[in-house]
This record gives sequence, structure tokens and C-alpha cells, in this order.
Amino acid sequence: MYIFPSPNFLLNNTLICANISIMEILKEEITNIKKELEKDFIDPIEKGVLKHFVLNGSKFIRSRFALLYLKTQNIEINDDINKILAVGEIIHNASLLHDDVIDNAYLRRNEITLAKRFSPKLSILAGDYLLGFGMSKLISIKNFEILVLFKNCTVQMANAEIKQLFLRDKMPTVSEYIDICKGKTASLFATILESSAIISDINTENARKFGEFFGICFQINNDMEKKSADLDKNNGIYTAKDVLGIEKTTSLLDNYKKEMSIILKEIPKNIYKEELEDLINKL
Repeated sequence: MYIFPSPNFLLNNTLICANISIMEILKEEITNIKKELEKDFIDPIEKGVLKHFVLNGSKFIRSRFALLYLKTQNIEINDDINKILAVGEIIHNASLLHDDVIDNAYLRRNEITLAKRFSPKLSILAGDYLLGFGMSKLISIKNFEILVLFKNCTVQMANAEIKQLFLRDKMPTVSEYIDICKGKTASLFATILESSAIISDINTENARKFGEFFGICFQINNDMEKKSADLDKNNGIYTAKDVLGIEKTTSLLDNYKKEMSIILKEIPKNIYKEELEDLINKL
């Protein structure tokens, strides 16, 4: 739904990972995820337009976040985890193609949207194609629990967008606003982490909570940015600043950050934990 600029490793329009060494450490892992995305990808659009959208436009925020969390616990990133992270990116990109139609957006990642370049119909179909492609990768993991988690996630994302659509030009309650944040953004962060935790045999409840809390903060921060706020206003969408006010929004973010810090306390200190803590502090 949002138009992102192009700096390295954005967590929203202004939150940037400053630790270049971490980016270098994750470079190989991100390359492996891109290879997984390319595997069996047959672009249905001329000149590889859809492949470019997925591989070159995205900053792989969700994958980088998940990799940091897993590496805090010395988890080896295997083929199944790469598939999970790839599916997370696929679902995210599919949702953007759909959102561009809903929002009548002209730009996405500083390029003309597929909806404007071709047609809204093609953008919807391309998003659907990605969802089908992602499903094939999930099936290849051969884990029914993970398949169900991602099914539930896509339902949550769609439900949240539908709720937000019906609330356009209406002030949501605090509960409605948080539910939308959980559904359209946090659910994917949470599902990626929980699924990776299942493969890695680490605490799944902590992974899901951590992903959900981070995803909610991510969405609230994004809503607070002027460019996103202006876009939302044009579309009749009220966000945290409208619903809660600045002071209560800050307090809400602080509560979620405390919850994430509690989860991280159980993990021994290492460079990846330090980076995650730094990201939390920047939210």
C-alpha cells in the first residue's frame, strides 16, 4: 500500500539499518533467497517485468529481519528456511500489486506501478500468480503446519484490508486500528518467524510474538511518516496519529518495544542480538 524510496535496508520510510557490517554478513543469505525466488519462476509478463519487481525492487525487509532473529540463536539457514523467507517475500509483493489497484497508486519503489504501466487487471492477476507460485514453494517444504500458518496469514491480510476498505472516511476505534495493523502487516512478520522456528526447533511462541510486535510497530511507524500519512489521508484512511494522538502512539510503541526486549533477554549477547536491539530502539 505504501510507496517506498530506495535507500539500503529500510524498515519504513526513515528507519535505516546503519550497521553496514551486518548487511555484509547477510549478503550471502539474501543472495540465496533470491536464488530460491528465481527457481522455477516463469515470468508471465513480457521482458521479465514481474521478476524485476520481485527481485530488484524489494529490499527484503522481512527476510533480513527473520535472518537476524534466527542468527541470534545460532540457527543454520537451510533450504527450507530459504523457501519460507522466499514465500514471505512473494506474499508481500503480491499484496503490493493488489494494493496499488486499491489505492490507485502511480508509483511503487520509484517506478510506475504495473497497474498504471499496463492495467489494474494485470496487476491483480500478477499478484494472484505470485500467490500461486508461493503456494508451490510451501508445498515443497512438506510441512502441513507451516502450510496452515501461511493460509491463515493470507486470510488475515485480506480480512484486514477489507476492514480498512469499509472504514475509509470513518474514524476507527483503537481496537480496530490495531487489528488492521496486526492483520495486514504484522501477521506476515509473525508467520515467517513462527514457520522458521518450527523448522529450526526453537521457541515458536516467542518467535510469533516477536514478529507480531515488530510488525505492529513497523506499521505504526510507517503510518507516522508524512508521505504515507498523506497517501492515507487522500484515501480516507485514519492512522495512529489520528486515532491515538502522538503521546498515546509513542506510549503504545514503547509497550511493544518492552515486550520485544523481554523476549530477547533470554538470548545470549551476540552481534545479531545487538543489531535487533538497535532496530527496536529505532522504532
